[in-house]
Amino acid sequence: MATLTFGTVATNPLQSIGSLGPGGSEQIVSSTTASPTEVTTLDNHGLANGDTIFFTASTTANAALTAAPQQVVTVTGLKKFTVPVNCGVAGATAGAYDVSILSIPTTPGAAPLINCGRAHGLRVGDTVTITASGSTPALNGVQTVTAVDSPTAFRVLTSAVPTTVAGSTTAAHFSKTTYYSDVIDRGPSSGGGAIVITSTIGTAPATATVNIQGSADGTNWFNIPYALVGTPRTFVVTALTITTAVATTYLLQELVFWRYLRLAVSACTNVTLSPTVTVIP
Repeated sequence: MATLTFGTVATNPLQSIGSLGPGGSEQIVSSTTASPTEVTTLDNHGLANGDTIFFTASTTANAALTAAPQQVVTVTGLKKFTVPVNCGVAGATAGAYDVSILSIPTTPGAAPLINCGRAHGLRVGDTVTITASGSTPALNGVQTVTAVDSPTAFRVLTSAVPTTVAGSTTAAHFSKTTYYSDVIDRGPSSGGGAIVITSTIGTAPATATVNIQGSADGTNWFNIPYALVGTPRTFVVTALTITTAVATTYLLQELVFWRYLRLAVSACTNVTLSPTVTVIP
């Protein structure tokens, strides 16, 4: 993830810290009656031509996109792509997809390597939930990212247990469990600030848990006290639960020193977050 530097800011402009898509499966709005079928997503999908995704739900399309869930995409727009499926019946209600795992090779003497079908956007410390790994050791369930080898490959298991049996090349896939926004570096300032979190909501269930985190050194993180505009001196550090489409301003307490700021997102289903930050020098 990027680190964004404010430096000396006279006018305190709002600074985006990235759009955060759902950690779980990405939502599909519809798919067409066509060959190949064109898929429309709730938000910008961020895919590139040749990426491979894994369909986890296809509620009304026929043939169902989940019949052969791992598919290569061709991008046709910011919220549109095609996959080589001949759909005689359109998918008029929502489906979903997550990140396909292309391979989990044997890695003697090293932590298991996960090769992904698209750019994963992960960093060390993020957690993912893996399904149908097919490898030994089995990697199913929540795993912590311990190394990032490339934009499409990462490793898990801090104990560096070697992979003695390679994983599935067709059934394995994963979603993000806990992940982070870009990081704001405001420099040595000690004032407060504000963060505006705008949410886009898909079909039910729609929920996201968000912690506003600060750090003095960029390594050790804590929850920054925040207040709502209506009660500007009532500060709390509890996690936010976002379930509706809103744009809410959170005032950041000036008495707690932090140089770096980020959002930590978890338990996110069908919610996309677009946070912006302003700081007081």
